Amino acid sequence: MGTECNRAPGRLGVDETELGRRLKAQIQADGPMTFREFMAQALFAPDLGFYSKGPALGARDGPFNTNSLFPAFAFALARAVERAEAVLGEPLRIVELGGGTGELASRILKNLTEPHEYVIVEKSPGLRAKQESLGLRPVSHPSDLPPAPSFVFGNEVLDALPVNRVMGEETGELLEIYVALDQEGKFVQHLAEPSTPLLAKRLAEEGISLGRGQIAEINLGLEEFVAEVASLISMGYLLFIDYGDEATALYHYTRRNGSLRCFYKQKHAYDPFDRVGEQDITADVDFTAIEGSALKEGLMKAGKVSQGLWLENVGIHQYKEQATNADQAQDEIFQLVSPARLGSAFDVLAFKTRGLPDAPGFS
Repeated sequence: MGTECNRAPGRLGVDETELGRRLKAQIQADGPMTFREFMAQALFAPDLGFYSKGPALGARDGPFNTNSLFPAFAFALARAVERAEAVLGEPLRIVELGGGTGELASRILKNLTEPHEYVIVEKSPGLRAKQESLGLRPVSHPSDLPPAPSFVFGNEVLDALPVNRVMGEETGELLEIYVALDQEGKFVQHLAEPSTPLLAKRLAEEGISLGRGQIAEINLGLEEFVAEVASLISMGYLLFIDYGDEATALYHYTRRNGSLRCFYKQKHAYDPFDRVGEQDITADVDFTAIEGSALKEGLMKAGKVSQGLWLENVGIHQYKEQATNADQAQDEIFQLVSPARLGSAFDVLAFKTRGLPDAPGFS
């Protein structure tokens, strides 16, 4: 039997949405749902989920995707692709995972010296429509593409994959945090037995034991996601640019409240139950799980460095040479590479197919 626990911090019932009402009706009919299901609906429910409202999203009021706001970031990614091709001696298909509004893809293509095949794997029909309006080529799933020599990258994609939430018990066992309704019909967190033994299995495999009352997010979808994108690469590289950490740091006892956070119109929000479908929900990425999944698919780890160092290694400072406004270019570079800004907020985790030299930016 489950027990009710404290609601998520922040105000409750702010700007209730049509999707919020729909999920409440589902809970009333079927009982509490996992947070993973709630998050999946909040982000990807057809027409009503945050990412499904693609045409309504803009770079400044959509997902908290800070890197893509800077043209210098696209310049650096274009340089990384061309460096990889120079080493391998042949052109690579570029595959972007979760292309958002398509602005990053458009900028990358403009910064390449030669035409390239560029495909975006995008789950949201609304965002695919927006990408197509820019002349880009989106597909809905990795299986829509055949294996080919490729440069595959995901910029702040893994943190949007839905997560389960758990809490440690005094006995060392786990409870799962479900989404239920209180007597007033408001969303509330609900503790009960885990929905799947895979949650405890993941932590055990990583040597993690949560303390009593410690909350953590577990992304059970990482293995499938990595397997799907790895199947695209007959030869080449896979890069993830995201915020996260190794399991030992991500689940350290000092991080008692987990890493879940929300963003509404580019600002921090504090309650995932507010404005359901109108705010982004994210959690830090378990890099240990990502690495293990990639190795299972036959990929080799090619390195992990801070975003700032990686951007400098691939030549982001050359952006100033072709910029019309040198001061603005310098400011963009500073924002992206400085440890006091975004340079230390994100890491770049790279993998390669066997027999290849180091990924660009890791030599």
